[in-house]
Amino acid sequence: MDRGGGHLPAGSATATPRVAVIGCFHETNTFAGTPTDIEAFRRRRGWLVGPELAEAYSGTRTVVGGMLAAAEQLGFEPVPVFGAYATPAGAVTRAAFDRVTEQVIDGLQRAGALDGLLVELHGAMVVEDEHDPETRLLERIRRVVGDLPVVAVTDLHANMTPARVRHLDALVGYRTNPHVDTYEAGVRAAEHLQPLIAGGHPTVVVHRAVPVLAAPIAQRTDTEPLRGLLQTAHDLEHGHGLVEVAVHAGFAHADVAHAGLSFTVTAPADRRDRADEALARLCTQAWEHRHEFAVTLPDTDDAVRQTATRVEQAGGPVVITDTGDNINGGGPGDSTWLLRAAIELLNAPIAATLWDPAAVTAAREAGVGGRFEASLGGKAEVLSGAPLVGEATVRWLGDGDFVNRGPMASGARVSMGPTAVVGLGPADVILQSLPVQPNDPEMFRSVGLRPAGYAVILLKGAAAVRAGWGPLANAFVDAATPGVTDCDLRRLPYRARRGAWPLDPDLSFHGATRLEES
Repeated sequence: MDRGGGHLPAGSATATPRVAVIGCFHETNTFAGTPTDIEAFRRRRGWLVGPELAEAYSGTRTVVGGMLAAAEQLGFEPVPVFGAYATPAGAVTRAAFDRVTEQVIDGLQRAGALDGLLVELHGAMVVEDEHDPETRLLERIRRVVGDLPVVAVTDLHANMTPARVRHLDALVGYRTNPHVDTYEAGVRAAEHLQPLIAGGHPTVVVHRAVPVLAAPIAQRTDTEPLRGLLQTAHDLEHGHGLVEVAVHAGFAHADVAHAGLSFTVTAPADRRDRADEALARLCTQAWEHRHEFAVTLPDTDDAVRQTATRVEQAGGPVVITDTGDNINGGGPGDSTWLLRAAIELLNAPIAATLWDPAAVTAAREAGVGGRFEASLGGKAEVLSGAPLVGEATVRWLGDGDFVNRGPMASGARVSMGPTAVVGLGPADVILQSLPVQPNDPEMFRSVGLRPAGYAVILLKGAAAVRAGWGPLANAFVDAATPGVTDCDLRRLPYRARRGAWPLDPDLSFHGATRLEES
């Protein structure tokens, strides 16, 4: 398809193909009160210009790590352009998004002749005055590169749109939650780009949505209904001769009209009918099994009581997930509901995390071994609960830097900023200056804590924490804690996203959503 407008010179067919690598990644929780400004990208080593992108991700089990490794194996010259990454939070500010876009476009214009592009997106970014900014970004990219092939990778939780896929020649999605296949997704993207650069068969990208919202805790890919949908996608991809069949579970904590479950198929242009058949089958299956996305979790106190019973019966550590303060879903990381209940109801050693820069400062002033009157957490959101107040003992102080060693983003460098560990009653609490979801036990080891030594570990997350903690935990208990990542979607104040199950439980769906192509 002639998209027009591009003025970037194409690379030579006889030279090593030059492939641009771009990242723009943010999962936006529109119910969160903390906006994502430009400093949110910069402070977390998430503003990576040119070679900095490769330096940050080469050799890591990440999307860009996979893109870079596969590009070299396929004989491409990867050209790192720009990467913008920020912790999930509230809407991205207009100024921040415009600056990100400017960096991408400026980097492309400086990149020289190119033969193709690899782009990492989240798929659920929202700007304060724009609900589908990723489509806008791809539009701007297309104006520069014209008809050069563009292949994108999105998170499993992407809220995709028909407009977005029009700008792509292929789309790859993660296939696991917890996300342990990000590297493989990056590799597939490069592999799909190779025949497009070589002038092989053109592709068509088609998309279809189902009006279903699912909470993150219901989106594990080792349980139904996503396990079955992914198996069907795999069977259709191979049986129909399709390039890629992507299942997008959606991100329900973004209140936008296009939030929810959808599917995208990349197919040879002469197999458009097969792509349509695949989408129809997936949509029908998803709708018929929508009730399997329903989850009923114990409330905070009940979850703690269940945990006490499990510890008594089988020992620890037992992990309780703080699903209402899921940092990777936009939770601030400072909710106190679960930690307060655990301290009050458990007679066992507890480990936990809280985001609280002010408390870190107080701990640093007290020094290791010192005591101070602490006011921990409960500051960022109305739903965070009240601060935990009491005398705390400082056990450890440091810079909060560590390297992931588990199955998610292995090898990636992570920073919690200045960090403290304090003792409060039976709990050892990691206090972070920058909120980081505790997906990897290395976070605890890096600050001197031995996870196996605790009866109970409180983790601010949902499904994602199971990948790294599964080998260590005797059991998991998911708690329906209050917060901006509440797993009971009916309790959230949706405005833009209506006409979706379970918000509208009597909704009918007949698969009539219009198909779109690139």
